Amino acid sequence: MTQPNLKSKPRRFRFSKRRIRNSIITLVIIAILSVIVYAQNQSLIHSSFTTGYLLMTCIVFLAAFNLRKKITFLPAIGSAKFWMQLHIYVGLATFAIFGFHIAWHVPNGAFELLLAGLYLTVALSGVYGLYATRIFPAKLTGLNEEPIFERIPFFQQRLAVQARKLVLQTCEATDVLANFYSNRLAAFFERPRSLAYLVRPTGRVRRQLITEIEDLDRFLAEDQRQVSRELTQLVKQRDDLDYHYALQGRLKVWLFIHIGLTYSLLIVAVLHMILAHAFDGGLQ
Repeated sequence: MTQPNLKSKPRRFRFSKRRIRNSIITLVIIAILSVIVYAQNQSLIHSSFTTGYLLMTCIVFLAAFNLRKKITFLPAIGSAKFWMQLHIYVGLATFAIFGFHIAWHVPNGAFELLLAGLYLTVALSGVYGLYATRIFPAKLTGLNEEPIFERIPFFQQRLAVQARKLVLQTCEATDVLANFYSNRLAAFFERPRSLAYLVRPTGRVRRQLITEIEDLDRFLAEDQRQVSRELTQLVKQRDDLDYHYALQGRLKVWLFIHIGLTYSLLIVAVLHMILAHAFDGGLQ
């Protein structure tokens, strides 16, 4: 009888408890901010300046997370895990702060629409990143190997060489595997996967090729069937590498876009802040 994993339960319980606690703290802060905004509006005070400065502070703090990851020699400012939790919940809180800032209306003017579009793009890409960084690693750890992204093309090329050598071994006895490799496997091993696969990787081609290789067994001798079984393993390994490349590549592309747009948002937000003070008379 299988024994339950007693260690994993407390860990999952602590994770759920921490998530509930952090969510409650975030909601309480948003509730307090809503009261402040309401009180300022009732007193004819520009609450947009309060929410604007708070939103700007949050964006600067979120942008600093990338810098914190590079400063590994300063443990006194908190662990990367702690900063990640702050990054997540501060980022989620900015949705409410942004809503308060625009009074839950569509902004007027091209510049305001540009700034709002930039913020929403960065914020929604952050939500996607939260999903991707939680789901993708779990999917990849289920595979046999975990190659480094930059080394994947080298491993793919090495598998292609191995597949060609295997097929050449059977050319003197039969050309069945050679023809199959030329017609079906050469493109799979020697060419990159399609853009559609990189966007949404599936195992359809892998299953189809393995089925076709198994169907060749009735035309092969026993020693040649051993070669076909080795080809099957190479197909699986190549497909695993392609899967790693697709998911790891998506994470790298996401991070590049997310960070780049964050700095763009900071520049436009600073310009917006200057213009807001100028039109309000604060720069006279």
